[in-house]
Amino acid sequence: MRRLRLLLPMLVMFAACSRSKPEVPILNYHSVADVADEFTVPLPTFLSELDWLAAHDFHTVSLHELLESREHHGALPPRAIILTFDDGKEDALRLVLPALRKRGMKATFFVITGEVGRPGYLTWDGVRELAAAGMEIGSHTVTHSRLADVSADGADSELRESRQQLQSQLGSRVEALAYPFNSLRARTVRAAARAGYRIAVAGPAHGNWEQMRLLRLPIAGRADVPQFAETVSRYGQ
Repeated sequence: MRRLRLLLPMLVMFAACSRSKPEVPILNYHSVADVADEFTVPLPTFLSELDWLAAHDFHTVSLHELLESREHHGALPPRAIILTFDDGKEDALRLVLPALRKRGMKATFFVITGEVGRPGYLTWDGVRELAAAGMEIGSHTVTHSRLADVSADGADSELRESRQQLQSQLGSRVEALAYPFNSLRARTVRAAARAGYRIAVAGPAHGNWEQMRLLRLPIAGRADVPQFAETVSRYGQ
């Protein structure tokens, strides 16, 4: 029985490999506000999406927890799901965090370090407040450049400097990365690993089960709750 318990996480991971996607859904948000657009989910819709997840017994986990489950063969909670938010907009602290905390949920926030402190974005105090609340902080590079289209030196700089800035400001290790525009090449993945990242997410065009290019599902700003539910449910097919 003990041997079976040890083998189960590995079997789950191998099954995920065969499906070319991670063993848990990873959702990709950007902003939450009053009015919807391509990258902005209206607050009432967002709250309904969180309530749908709670009503269907989903349990939010971090990318770090997924990493630990893979490396140490530990079991994730049943119906685990990962919520991620790109860019580091100010609504992450003002709207998203209270909604998550009210429901006992967690998420990963990918910060563009060069935008921190600018209008519409988090300050460093805000980034630290998210981390202190138990949220995972990851890098979205310094300037949000398409890493596949910049020079090798430019990509290295974007990856290393953003991680160093985050670690300096947070006083803790940063291991997660979201590729801007979901743009990457094989050399981009290698550069991210050299820069010290241990886990990274990508979009449907390039994402799969691999630890440095995990598939994320984009959540459209104008999608309604039934469409959201279909997106999450389709992941298990």
